[in-house]
Parts: sequence; C-alpha cells; structure tokens
Amino acid sequence: MFLDNLSASLLKICDAEHLSYEQASERCGCSSRHFGNIVRRKSSPSLTVLEQICKGFQQTPNDLMGIVSQKHLQLLTYRSPMPVVTVHFLHATDGDILLPVCPQCGNVLKWDHQAYCSSCGQCLSWDDFDDAFAAFRP
Repeated sequence: MFLDNLSASLLKICDAEHLSYEQASERCGCSSRHFGNIVRRKSSPSLTVLEQICKGFQQTPNDLMGIVSQKHLQLLTYRSPMPVVTVHFLHATDGDILLPVCPQCGNVLKWDHQAYCSSCGQCLSWDDFDDAFAAFRP
C-alpha cells in the first residue's frame, strides 16, 4: 500500500512537471536507478531518501501518500467561495444601512463585493447577494 501510493504520487508529479526519472532524482538528491526502482515499486526508500523526495518536490509525507488531514480539509473549504446571503439591516438617522455578513465567521464585512473576509479569510461569492436575508439589528 505504501509503495503503491508513493509510486502513484511520484508518477503524477513527474508527469505534471514533465520530468524524467533522471531529472526527478537530481531534484531529490538520490540516484536515478534508485528513484526508478521506487517508482516501479521494486524498492522501498529509506527514511532519509523519503525526506529528500519530500524536500525535492516540496511536499509533505502526507501529501505524497495522499493522506488528507482534517486541518487540510478545513483550509481547502476556505478556498471554495461561500455565498454571502445575510445582511444586517441598521436604522440610522441619515438612512438605513445594509451590512453584509461573512457566512463562515458571522462578522460584518468591511466592504461590499470583497473577495475574502478580512476576519477569517473565507473566499466569498456575491452571486446570490440580491436575495440576501436581512437580519435587523438595534
């Protein structure tokens, strides 16, 4: 299982970056023969070689093995735009004010149509803003 996941990951990286085994092994600081044996699942890397591979491709061991942590999943959800669908409605002496609310953290956004929440970093979508729910605030 370990070698299968590592091999698949290394093949994917080499293909995406158009690297030969020689180029990839130079980047990782190991012999091209040993790198090729790892990719073909004929040899297991030592811990030192695995560290060199991680450094060479700027990947964590979990990334190379396809292991997704809960924290990593949370970071990815912040990249996916969430629709801004709530506004706070305030009565003021010089007119009513609509303040958009971040769907992730619930804080009032500083500007309309900003790409990210300045409090939590959530990516925002304004596509459904015209149908936003107005929550009255005193």
